[in-house]
Amino acid sequence: MPRKNKDPPRKRAKVEQPVSQHTEVSSNIQDIGQVLRTHNPDILAKALPTLRSKLYQRSDEVISPQDERLQLLISWLEESPGASDLFDTWERTNQLSTIALLVTILSSTLTLLSSHLPYHPYGLPIIRTLLSTHWTRRLSTYLGGSHNDVILATLRLFNAMSAFGGGREKKAVFDAFPWDNKTLPKLLHMRRRGKGTDAGVSLSKPDIRTLYVLFILSFVDRDAPSSVKTTFLEQRREFFTGIFKGLNQDPYLVIQKVLQASWDGLWSDQKVKRTLKIGVFGEATLSHLVKLYDRAAPEKEGELHVPADIVHHFLLATCSRPGQGICFKDRGWYPRDAEDGTPIDEGGTTERKRGGSAKVHNKILANFLPTLKINEDPRQQELALKILLAAPELVTGYWSAAALTFEPRLSSKWIANISFAGQVISQAVPTSSFLLPGTAEYNPMPPPLSTIMANILPVGTKVYFTKGLQTGTAGLVQHCTALTLAKCLRKLAEVVCVFKKIITALEEEEEAGQWSQRRKEVEKEARKRVPEFQVVVAFSQQHMTSPDAQTTSKHTLLSEISQRLLWLYQECLPDVVAEARFEVGKLVLTLAEGSLMPLPEDGKNSIKDQVQSLSPLQKVKQLHVLRLLNTSDQFTWSGKIGRWFSPPLLWAMVMMIVSLASSSRTYFQVLLRTFCTTSVRALHTTLHVLLQHILATSALFQEDPTEVDLWLASLPSGIVCRGQGTETPDGAPLTDEVDSVVTFLDECTQRCLKTPYRYMEAMADLFQSNDASVDVQVEGVASPLLMTVLEQVLAKINGRLLSPSDALSVFTFVRRLVFKLASKQEETGYRALRAIVGKLETPMASDDLFENHPSIRGAIRRELSIATACLRHFETGPRADMREQEDAVAVEVFLDRVEQVSVPENATARMTSAYELVDWVRLVDVPPTPVDISRLASVICRFHKPTVRALAEVLSPLEGQLWESNILEILEEAHIEVDFDWLFVHCSDVQIGDRQCRAKLLRALFSRQVTSSDIERAMRLVLHGIVALQKFIQVTFDPTSPDDKKVLAPIAARWAGSMEEMLSSGQHVKLGLAKPWIRFMESSELYATLNLIEASQQQGSVISGFLEELLSAVDQLQASANGRSAELPVARLLGLQAQLPESPLLEGMIARSLASQLPVAYDGIPSASLCFERLASLRLPRHDQLTSLPPDLISQFLEKETWTDSTAQVVAVLLYAQAPSFPAAAHWLNSKQYERLSADHLAILFAAFLDCSVSDGDQVIQLGDDVLCGLLEKLLFEWPGSGERRLRRLQCICYVLQQDAQRRSHLPALLQQKVHILPLESFAFEAMYIVRRVLTVPGCESLVASFVDRVLQWAVRQISNHGDHDNDTRNTLELLSDVSRSNLKLKAHLVEPLLAIIVKSRLYDPATLDLAVSLSRNTGLKPVVVNRLLQSILQHENFFSFLGRDGTPSQRNAITRLLDGLFRLHPANTCHPSHIEPLVQVYGGTMSTSDRRLLSILRLFEAEKRTSISPFFANWSPSSDASATNILEVVQNLDPVKMLRTCLFFPGWRRFVDDEKEVKEDPNAEQMYDPLLVIAISAQMLAESPPTTALAWVKFFRTDVVSLLIRCLSSKDVNIREAASCQLAMIFDGIQTSNMQEKSQALYVLQLLKNTMTPTADNTPRRLPTYATLILLHALRGIFYPSNFIYPRTARFLLQRPELDVTDVPMLFNMLYSNSDDWKKERGWMIRMLADGMTSTEDWRVLKRRHTWDLLASLFQGSQKDKALRAGILEVLANLTCNAQACNSLILKSALLSWIEIQLMHGHDGETMAWLRILENITVIADTPKLQRAMGMEWFAVICRSLNQDMGTLCQIAAVVLRLSLMEGTTKHYLQPVLRHAVTYLKILESRTQLCTPVQPVASFSRPELANPPHGAQGLHIIPTITDPFGAWGEVVEALWRVSMGLDARGPEWDILTSRLLIWRGIAGDDGSQLGEWVRKESIRAARTYS
Repeated sequence: MPRKNKDPPRKRAKVEQPVSQHTEVSSNIQDIGQVLRTHNPDILAKALPTLRSKLYQRSDEVISPQDERLQLLISWLEESPGASDLFDTWERTNQLSTIALLVTILSSTLTLLSSHLPYHPYGLPIIRTLLSTHWTRRLSTYLGGSHNDVILATLRLFNAMSAFGGGREKKAVFDAFPWDNKTLPKLLHMRRRGKGTDAGVSLSKPDIRTLYVLFILSFVDRDAPSSVKTTFLEQRREFFTGIFKGLNQDPYLVIQKVLQASWDGLWSDQKVKRTLKIGVFGEATLSHLVKLYDRAAPEKEGELHVPADIVHHFLLATCSRPGQGICFKDRGWYPRDAEDGTPIDEGGTTERKRGGSAKVHNKILANFLPTLKINEDPRQQELALKILLAAPELVTGYWSAAALTFEPRLSSKWIANISFAGQVISQAVPTSSFLLPGTAEYNPMPPPLSTIMANILPVGTKVYFTKGLQTGTAGLVQHCTALTLAKCLRKLAEVVCVFKKIITALEEEEEAGQWSQRRKEVEKEARKRVPEFQVVVAFSQQHMTSPDAQTTSKHTLLSEISQRLLWLYQECLPDVVAEARFEVGKLVLTLAEGSLMPLPEDGKNSIKDQVQSLSPLQKVKQLHVLRLLNTSDQFTWSGKIGRWFSPPLLWAMVMMIVSLASSSRTYFQVLLRTFCTTSVRALHTTLHVLLQHILATSALFQEDPTEVDLWLASLPSGIVCRGQGTETPDGAPLTDEVDSVVTFLDECTQRCLKTPYRYMEAMADLFQSNDASVDVQVEGVASPLLMTVLEQVLAKINGRLLSPSDALSVFTFVRRLVFKLASKQEETGYRALRAIVGKLETPMASDDLFENHPSIRGAIRRELSIATACLRHFETGPRADMREQEDAVAVEVFLDRVEQVSVPENATARMTSAYELVDWVRLVDVPPTPVDISRLASVICRFHKPTVRALAEVLSPLEGQLWESNILEILEEAHIEVDFDWLFVHCSDVQIGDRQCRAKLLRALFSRQVTSSDIERAMRLVLHGIVALQKFIQVTFDPTSPDDKKVLAPIAARWAGSMEEMLSSGQHVKLGLAKPWIRFMESSELYATLNLIEASQQQGSVISGFLEELLSAVDQLQASANGRSAELPVARLLGLQAQLPESPLLEGMIARSLASQLPVAYDGIPSASLCFERLASLRLPRHDQLTSLPPDLISQFLEKETWTDSTAQVVAVLLYAQAPSFPAAAHWLNSKQYERLSADHLAILFAAFLDCSVSDGDQVIQLGDDVLCGLLEKLLFEWPGSGERRLRRLQCICYVLQQDAQRRSHLPALLQQKVHILPLESFAFEAMYIVRRVLTVPGCESLVASFVDRVLQWAVRQISNHGDHDNDTRNTLELLSDVSRSNLKLKAHLVEPLLAIIVKSRLYDPATLDLAVSLSRNTGLKPVVVNRLLQSILQHENFFSFLGRDGTPSQRNAITRLLDGLFRLHPANTCHPSHIEPLVQVYGGTMSTSDRRLLSILRLFEAEKRTSISPFFANWSPSSDASATNILEVVQNLDPVKMLRTCLFFPGWRRFVDDEKEVKEDPNAEQMYDPLLVIAISAQMLAESPPTTALAWVKFFRTDVVSLLIRCLSSKDVNIREAASCQLAMIFDGIQTSNMQEKSQALYVLQLLKNTMTPTADNTPRRLPTYATLILLHALRGIFYPSNFIYPRTARFLLQRPELDVTDVPMLFNMLYSNSDDWKKERGWMIRMLADGMTSTEDWRVLKRRHTWDLLASLFQGSQKDKALRAGILEVLANLTCNAQACNSLILKSALLSWIEIQLMHGHDGETMAWLRILENITVIADTPKLQRAMGMEWFAVICRSLNQDMGTLCQIAAVVLRLSLMEGTTKHYLQPVLRHAVTYLKILESRTQLCTPVQPVASFSRPELANPPHGAQGLHIIPTITDPFGAWGEVVEALWRVSMGLDARGPEWDILTSRLLIWRGIAGDDGSQLGEWVRKESIRAARTYS
């Protein structure tokens, strides 16, 4: 800003603001340089402000690359590199104002140069100068000064240096910054003065504190490397925590910046240790952050800048996520003591500390929680709730630590406290904490009682709750108290429910179980902590109802919560309720709010109005009452309603229900009425459960409790009802049906309860009088209440005690009831119900009844006729329309008038109008037609949709109105359901035969949740209609379902029993009725029926159809029985051809029966229906039926005019099964009779013919040339798509070419000519399939070359298409890759474009890259083409991503393999520096195959160009997030974790000279460095840029490079040892001149190493034992990582000895049998070291000297529960068995095999794979001749017995067993039990594997990748991942079959495995299983020989 001319005072212009009144400086750089070099202070004072203004940039400014300021700077810095002019001026200047200007110019310069990457080199010299000691010291002085402008400028400069180049110099800035300056803390207090400062410019124009804060944040923000963050927090943590101290006084933007940097930079960075983060955000930091909650108002008008919000979200993220931030995952309600073996406090007491329980992980949160003001700030309350939800273990200690006030008082603070307590208690039960850590099993020990109760009912709650409920004057206090108590009770119910679930899962006993005892203790303690039940009852009575408060919200709320408490007490504490004097039945009066008040006698409101007038809370209150009644055993539902409230208190209430109290109405009537009238689904469901419960447990329904549902379903619905004043046409008043039926049913219930047995006897008498011949079980028909209903109906009708309306309602109810009861009846029950309907029809036959109201009499008769029709369904069809013409016209007029009526506006009026139309249907004496019903339904739907269901329920089945009208469509559109039984009873034969109608029936049955009783009732209803049954069965029941078959088996058995009578009597028509039941007959019944028909020899269409259905059922039975059912003999099936001459089904059964006599998949193609379930009983056939077949049977089928698929299958099977069939087939083919066949049928026949020819060993096909040509032409015509048909045709073509191509040279030419006609896109796969099989056949060279050339052209077009390839394309490319690996020379001009398109479009696809590798190796590519391909790969846009972290290992392997192949084609041309540089960038330096292959290319470059590759590694970085400027930084950037892993798992096979790029990599290869690379770059570092400072030496040692060099001294390669020893000598000399603190310790370790290096004869370094180098490298590493627990132990061990004994195991006994507190850790470390060091025979000698294995074996046996220890000892044993001398010694001298057998008898989970690999090591490594001489065959028997203990992974054990079976000189009978056990386990695995079916001629399966022996410690316990279970299955089957062939005697396992091997061959193909193909051919030859 320009300086203002104001006097006085005169202020200085601010340094950060541009000044425009100075003399302008020319943009010419010569003038600026001259000004900067001048010594005149006046000129500087004028020029520097101008230059500063020129370079000034705003904070939000985007600088373009062409900015004039950048151009000015570049010109200046090119003239004065490193801004030397400015530094010289700075050196000369002492004026602080000038210094401030110079420093500001420097910061602006660095900021501008940092904006774009090309300008970074100009800024780096400036930064290096500033970071030098001289200038850093001067900047430190400025920070400690008192000149604010200088301090501001200095801080800007440090910020600019830290942010330069995206933070590339942060580490250097951090190291150089003067952190020890004592004046730095004062900078945090130097804020900009003045209250009027705009907070919005706090970051754009920061003050000193803000700049200092931003500088500190730069080391932890998102852009800072993780290593810098770690170093900063480890060394300078106090500076970061200091910025939070005054954060509550900072502007919003600064707060946002700090918290955002903390989250994005620290908490979101997973590479920074969590301990460092937690150390920063401790209790002190949280206390500072909480202060920000006080700033809850927006600090900028119009914007949401609220500091409280941002700190709230930050704390939520860091404090309320288990496993993140400072919130640890704990054990929930379990204390930490339980983890250490300390028993859980069972007494309910826990030692408390401040703010929490005895021991918790979340100590910070435990101390932080009580400081939150939960009753003042809602944000803090939310934070506390989220913390307690994430860490429920803190709840116990929170109550005492927070000291919340719960004494009831009417204050906002108390309300906040009690509501917060309720929210805490109502949080979910932490069920996950009840599981054992790391498992899905429940902990057998429950949590402590005190913890459980603290989460349910904290201490002292009883007093507070009692006082709160008894505070009558303060309703709000009562409501809050009751709400919290309700939440406590709900939490108690949830806890008890979870405990019961756990008790069930653990199968605990009720008395002895720990969880059961704890549940009882919880309930007992809860009773002590809740108010007395009388207090709750008094509270409920106080607010039950009151005339003054009934309409107030206060009364409604308190009344609802009081009822809820009563229900919760009953549910949670039933004993407490039972002890109190409380009549629960009187709570039914609360239902009167909606059901009984105002009373129906008042006649003012309808039921609908009453229900709708209820408030939601009143409905909830009713729900509470019903749930209470349902769980109470004190409820007497049949009792009369009396008075409950005393007159002085609630006189108005008593007067309102006085009529009710004095009446004889019962609780049952109130419940029934509410059930009928309520529209609330929850109330209706709860009432249904309650009524079902009370009635089912009564004497009324003791025989069949499920019958209650039928009675309830028969009740009328009050949801749709009549209006007031409704009358019939003859003047009879119509009242509501609910009151009539409920009153009537209540009276009947009361009567029946008094004398139930009297009514049972009366019912028996009634049934006997109706039909004396039938013995009816009265109890099974219905409840005695039905007889009571009948008696009362007759009594009231005869006595004229019912009004016309009530009579109609009761008869309608009885009609519904009788129909519902029919669904549970047998035939005798139907007769009984008809007798009841007949009794009701008797009084209604008289016209004297209701003589004044004939419409009512007619309606009642109509109801009885409907009942009769329902009971006689399908016996009488729908009656015809008999109405007269004038009646029809009257109906039409009425409907026309109704359709013109407008819809009423009132909802009640709409409902009553709609129901009047329903009454019209019931009362009219003229039955409406379906069309009339459709019109009526449309009108009713327009008025009131629910009433349409009422219309459907009054329609008569006799009139066919329901299905023939559109009422069902209207109901479906309105989403209204109709019962299945009502729909079914309206069905006629037409509807049953219609698929859509049957679908509607099934939808109606299963549209809601159904029970088994519902299904059974529907079945009984259906079974009464025989005609409908046959059609219904076909679509409803599945014959393959065991459940369906079980239901219908008795009926099918009856039909099977009457079959003989039908056949003998000639009643063939009845056979059609029996057809639906055939499929549900048992096998014995089917075969018996078949015998009858076969013996009768009767024919005819009916017999044929029945026999066809019978054979279909037999075939289905055999298919579903999986071989367990006896098959029909072939001869018997052939005999049935006389009765079924042209039956495809019979022919198919013949084919399958013949095929069953041959081995499975005999033709190489398994059946599509084959599955693993059928393999369980699969065995090799015995060919017992083949010998009985006539030899000329094939001629019978060859001569057929019309062939089916079954015909072709029969002919093919006969060719395989009968040797005489082959000449007949050859003669038939030579006669050219095949021309009438289709190509598919011919392919089946011809493929079998050729296969048999090959199996018989014929070299020449016995067919003429013209026949073969004709056959090929026919097969090539209309080529099929994928599938079995294509495979057979290809087999035929390949067989012909393989056998006769040389003799008939014209066949390949003919095939080539025919194929050229076909489009290549549809024949590419077939071409390569043929090429693959005739590649080596003489005479096919031209055919092969032609096909390959065309496929190469096709591949170019196919690969260039983007998108995934289909199966055919992938298989074609795979075949092309296989062919290209052969000696076939490919044409370069065809291969070159294919390689180019692969590199361009498919560089990500490993399979396609494999094709490219194969093509490049087999094609003579020119150097220019190879270079072009290399450049395309290296310049590919995704090259670095594919070979970097984003790429997969398979992609990296494929690309590097292609690169390696191209580089080695023409090394002189390909080895160019431009090709090598990209490879160095993607080279990771690890032991992975891809990195070793890249290193091999780099070494090829050195060998070819005679040039070192060291310059390429000068700036190399092993990871993308680090950079290096010299080789020293390259070494310092190495990952110490990877380096240590390399030391421990050192690749002993690695050599300096040999190139092992194709060695199989280890599982952790990508996590290990290549020792050759480390040796090379460390040598380069020591030669070019060795460490010079103490810090540099420390960083070098902390990379563990020196440790790896020490480990290299144990390498078997002398060159590696020489290189390592030379570098160690240089390091030894170098550190002697350093001044690092660890110098003496490092020299001592290196001196010990030097003393062990005794000279050898050839002056080469001796190889040290591995244990010696391991202890030295651990000791050296511990010096520079002193926090490691091993450091003091190794240091003490080495310091106690003058020299290191390399022939002894270091620290063995001290660590293995340690008595320190860390004994477990020390023992584990020692065992890991023993495993790591056992790599050679010399190491074994060291171990053997101390009898180390004997010590470990004793430890192993004594540590049954220590899984980590056992795993470590097994790793040691694995490495021991990898060494031949150690393995033999342990077996012969330490009885290792017997020890292993003993251990396997007590096997542990997780060790099986390790034992298998150890046994395989012994099998491979041990000297078997030596063992046999010493032990005989006992060693072999012990191994076999050990393998038989546990199967483990079948793939691994199959490999071991196969290896044992192939040993020479061993007795194989020991393997028989192992093989039997393996086969049994194989069957178990088959049930979990899906059997693949062949869809392609080439089926590729991935075999399991098993590690080859010997197996070391690394990866010993890793179970191999089976990516393709079926491929693994095939591998196991082949291995086990080979084992079975090697046994002395062949048992049943050989049969089982042979069948499976044939299936595996059929699916994998002949290439996928050559062994299976050999077995198949031998099986065919054996079958043909046998026949």
